[in-house]
Amino acid sequence: MPAQISIYDPRVMYEAIINRPPAHTFLKKMFFNEVKTFDTPFVDVDYYKSRRKMAPFVSPRLPGKVISREGFITKTYTPPQLKPLRGINGENINKRSLGDTLYTRKSPADRAAELLASDIVELDDSITRREEWMYAQVLFSGQVHMLGEGVDELLDFNFTQKDTLSGTDKWDNAASDPYAQLYERRRVVVKNSGVNPDTSLMASDVVQVFITHPKIKELLDIRRVELGMINPRQLPNGATYIGSLSALGLDIYSYDEWFLDEDTDPLNPTEQPMIPSGHIWLGSTQAKFSTYYGAVTLVDPDTKDFYTVEGDRIPQSWVSIEPPQRFLQINSRPLPVPHEVDSWYIIEVI
Repeated sequence: MPAQISIYDPRVMYEAIINRPPAHTFLKKMFFNEVKTFDTPFVDVDYYKSRRKMAPFVSPRLPGKVISREGFITKTYTPPQLKPLRGINGENINKRSLGDTLYTRKSPADRAAELLASDIVELDDSITRREEWMYAQVLFSGQVHMLGEGVDELLDFNFTQKDTLSGTDKWDNAASDPYAQLYERRRVVVKNSGVNPDTSLMASDVVQVFITHPKIKELLDIRRVELGMINPRQLPNGATYIGSLSALGLDIYSYDEWFLDEDTDPLNPTEQPMIPSGHIWLGSTQAKFSTYYGAVTLVDPDTKDFYTVEGDRIPQSWVSIEPPQRFLQINSRPLPVPHEVDSWYIIEVI
């Protein structure tokens, strides 16, 4: 008789994670879609800046001139661990589940299996939302403040290309010139990174100001030359394609996604937008962004030995005898990495 496989076996739980429909995220799919896992808790990150070197002129009677290789900086990080946890006890499996009829004949084992499947989805989604929050923090501030129980770390990428507009430069002032400001910041990005911006992310309140701005409307009304086009359409996961500024080579998006901020004031959590109000982001989908995952070290419940697992999601399960309860935890050590820190620009425009 073949050995019976427990639904709480880490292999079974991991298969449930990787085979379920993923919770797609706009920022990860658009930018941080290069994923790499490590077999150690710490990860090495390479940063580099390109320079526009030209080939030297050399006489045909002289040997060639050596061009030095571009350098890069390597930094080592140990990403804090995400460890969302859920418990199942006798009360959970002996009462009607959500959506069940009053006369359902489900056994406690059936309910336990359903709860496991539901908990895997919810715990995995909570990690996905935290990752999306980390991507937004990188893109709109250049740093990530990781605050939690026993954790208070600042991941700072020394990002400097950000402005706050004031007075008549603010986009809600009719005297401002959004097109000229985008043009100027685009040139800064191209000069400092060699990357051509092709995307602008705008907060929802900025979008309305932008598309109704007199100078933008005037620009978009010029039909002889296709300088721009506003053509909103919905994309998955709260993203909206607003249109394009062809003269700048920019596609414009808004992203209506929120997160529950329990870090700023744990007693009074509030919903906050992923893209901060009044801000825009100017950058490129061709710049190099990655998501790195450090390994997770666990203890084998049978042998009591430590072991280390490489992956983006590491499930584990254990039981307590008194009170009787089974726990499910999914572990992850994500690290968002912008390799070309000068490849984008942030502007607070209203």
